[in-house]
Amino acid sequence: MMHKVLQIIRNLQDIERFVANKGKIQMGGALKVKTRPMALTLGSVLMMGAISACGASPTSATQPTGYKAGAINRQYAGTTITVLVPPYAGMPQSQLAKFTKKTGIKVKMETLAWADIHDKIVTAEASHISPADVTEVDWSWVGQFAQAGWYTPLNKYIAPNYLKNAINRDVFTIHHQLLAMPYNFGFKETTINWTDFQKAGITTVPTSWAQILQDAKILKKRGVVQYPVGFPLSIGESNSTNWYALIKSAGGELFNAKWVPQFTAPSSPGYQALAFEKALYQGGLMPPGVVSLHNIQVQQLFAAGQIAIALTSGPLFMSMFKNPSTSKVAGDNLKIIPLPGNDGHRTGTFGLPEGLGIPKLSTHKGASAEFINWWMETPQLLVSYNDPNMGNPPPQIDVLHQLSQTHKIQDGPEIMSILPTVKPLFPQGTPVWYPQFSTDAATMIQSVVEGHVSVKAGVKTLASQARQMAQSAP
Repeated sequence: MMHKVLQIIRNLQDIERFVANKGKIQMGGALKVKTRPMALTLGSVLMMGAISACGASPTSATQPTGYKAGAINRQYAGTTITVLVPPYAGMPQSQLAKFTKKTGIKVKMETLAWADIHDKIVTAEASHISPADVTEVDWSWVGQFAQAGWYTPLNKYIAPNYLKNAINRDVFTIHHQLLAMPYNFGFKETTINWTDFQKAGITTVPTSWAQILQDAKILKKRGVVQYPVGFPLSIGESNSTNWYALIKSAGGELFNAKWVPQFTAPSSPGYQALAFEKALYQGGLMPPGVVSLHNIQVQQLFAAGQIAIALTSGPLFMSMFKNPSTSKVAGDNLKIIPLPGNDGHRTGTFGLPEGLGIPKLSTHKGASAEFINWWMETPQLLVSYNDPNMGNPPPQIDVLHQLSQTHKIQDGPEIMSILPTVKPLFPQGTPVWYPQFSTDAATMIQSVVEGHVSVKAGVKTLASQARQMAQSAP
């Protein structure tokens, strides 16, 4: 299913804070550029003193009690709820009108840039104000929000069948408490231009890092692609998550259960993944400019035919790649394959979903729960996927399976085959200090691949920083 690609990025140097309504790219669902929010900790917000927030403030309004998980009725008719989400989660007003007609609940929807939502939530919560009745909750915010106790556990609010079928539900679960209900899913995979591979005389799909290196050298030597491999190496999460993905694909973890770094030993997947990235860059197999590019820009290089291997891509980019209006390689044989493993035995990948959560300060929890359960119904999930301004792949496995069987999602069989291997990045839950760690990791990776520091020195420094963060965490 093809959607028009919106490529409006105001300033590449200001991409971290670009305007949300213009900073998205559509394809087969829409692909969202997400940038890491600036380091805004609870402590720093508390030091701000009296801060005004434009969220929904607590009121004396009360609701009927006794909400039944999954119920969608008129129990809360006359209630107005506020919903704070990124533009690509902005459910059309025509669909919201159906919800209001069915339940009597009015929805006031506000859309902000992904990073701005995080900042607004932190600021509002620190001021004891609810940012909204329902908000975006990204997978990477879960640790911070759980630690602060800002969100209502949804276990008893969501219909059992939706809980059962939810893809990446575990990513939002800490200590058996579900902080948000996923409204989309994402994971890291590798996309290759098989037509280019065949031009170079390569006949076997790569399954290992060694094969990627070998194939890239062949593609370059035979003049098929000057820089065969691409992934972002700028300072940002789109850099660090690629390293995490390679660690997962090689059967490793970033930390053990006690948050001890697992990437310092030369034999560790983390150490070896970093050496692999350095070999690709130093070997002239990647465009020199990737050190200043973010994920979406690297994917655009693939669409332009300038790279043949998008090493850590995402499944929904394929719709852009196969759309003649947005891709020069639309007619080529493009393949989604699992991330290669270190020894050729792939062990999986990790999920990057987004969810809907209910702040504890919301005074309309029952009505908000009805809204989230309503969103999980098949008609709404299909609107969320098919609407050209949204494009969220359905996070309910039965709905996704239906789309795959009817060929209404790009590369459905490949996606379905990889999904069972998608795991949380942190089995013990995302730590509250993750945002800072991610920035430190990206900084270290860039420094190593450019040759400013050695792999050994880089991982040693990052491990030291991580230990300090873990020890000082509340």
